[in-house]
Amino acid sequence: MMNHATKTTAIESSKLAQLIAASPRTLFTSCLLGIVLVYLQHGSIAPQVLYTWLALIISINLVRITFTYYVKRNPSNELATLQTRLRQFRYGLMASGLVWGVGSLFLILPADLTHQMMVIFILTGLSAGGVASYSVDVKSAIPYTALTIVPIVIYLFFMNTNLSIIMAFTGGLYLSFLVVSILHLNQTLIENFNLRFDAIAREEAIQHLAFYDVLTKLPNRRLLLDRLDHALAMGERTTRRGAFLFLDLDNFKILNDTQGHEIGDLLLQQVAIRLLSCVRESDTVARLGGDEFVIMLEDLNDGLSAATQQAENTANKIAAALNRPYQLNHLMHYSTPSIGIAIFPDHGTTHTELLKHADIAMYQAKKAGRNAVRTFKPDH
Repeated sequence: MMNHATKTTAIESSKLAQLIAASPRTLFTSCLLGIVLVYLQHGSIAPQVLYTWLALIISINLVRITFTYYVKRNPSNELATLQTRLRQFRYGLMASGLVWGVGSLFLILPADLTHQMMVIFILTGLSAGGVASYSVDVKSAIPYTALTIVPIVIYLFFMNTNLSIIMAFTGGLYLSFLVVSILHLNQTLIENFNLRFDAIAREEAIQHLAFYDVLTKLPNRRLLLDRLDHALAMGERTTRRGAFLFLDLDNFKILNDTQGHEIGDLLLQQVAIRLLSCVRESDTVARLGGDEFVIMLEDLNDGLSAATQQAENTANKIAAALNRPYQLNHLMHYSTPSIGIAIFPDHGTTHTELLKHADIAMYQAKKAGRNAVRTFKPDH
């Protein structure tokens, strides 16, 4: 399963992505409604008031659309960056809500009920749209909705007429309904995110169990053979060689029998760490089972002799690393490996042949007294 930090990052990323996806249509709608409102109020309200307000709306929306395209072109999966961008989005949204909410006080005509209803209708439409577009983030949706609706509700209340007080009361109820809707919708969206990410994590865990060794976290036989088949297929298109190193720990059974499987497992885990430190990132270190490991080296020299030398150098480096003492809880232990090498495609063109020939070379190393490296000899 995902850890808490990873899931938090994924949820914050999804929230920002949904907010950014909704921005173009909401910003276009905001500008269009602003232009319509100014057009309808033209001749009834001083032009400097109308155009100053419209300039603020358009300026804020231009800044927000610039921010939207910047985020789209510069994606990030860092939690700190995501949280900063979410805060910036919220500031822009709150500025927009504030200009709409406070601006409505200057655009409404006290003596004209038709114009009042038109302004209120536009504000309720904007706030309802905000619920649909921004509920994925409570800190965006609720402030925007409140800043858009609360000023006109307060204005109607202080008009102190029977009709205006009733309108203020119903406006307050409407705002309460929107807030409750935002909270419920947000809970549903976040639950959906969690379910989706949990499903992804379960799928990744299943894939990991299918292709990786539980004890050492190394690739298992299935993944190793898949990578080897791919390397063999690629090798047919190039002249570069590769190597298959079959490694067995000498006298591992004695350690298991005398000290127990827990100590044996600790040794296998430390061996895995040392093996990884001896190879390139492009190489593969896998555990076949028990105390058997395989290292697949790719992209070696074109010539067989040179490629063999490269593989033997790596094998000797591994042997030296594994010869160093191991601290296994209370026990200081010494272990040695026997390593067999098969070069591909010279010593086999299928994973079956390579495994067989590397295994033969490994047993030749055992016969030579253990703690040795041997390369497969086709004529032996």
